[in-house]
Amino acid sequence: MSIRLSELYGKDIYTQRGMYVDKVEDIVLDIKKGEVMQLCFKQLKGTVISAEDIKKVLQTESIGYGDVVAVDDIILCQKAPSVPRKPATIPRK
Repeated sequence: MSIRLSELYGKDIYTQRGMYVDKVEDIVLDIKKGEVMQLCFKQLKGTVISAEDIKKVLQTESIGYGDVVAVDDIILCQKAPSVPRKPATIPRK
């Protein structure tokens, strides 16, 4: 199965245990291998960001694509990032 990169943007990411992780805001590619390496929860493109901040984002605000188990309407990953994320708030009616 193949999927366009543009279809990954904005997809919700959950762990296999059903924990909400975040949304895909950016994607890191290995151009030489033609592979997706990381799914980032913070947009990197079009922003002025230092190399140190990029490293931080890649370590704490992204998941390695090797941890992705399935991609369809949502993305399932094996585990959450090492740094806990704020849970999504669900508005009450």
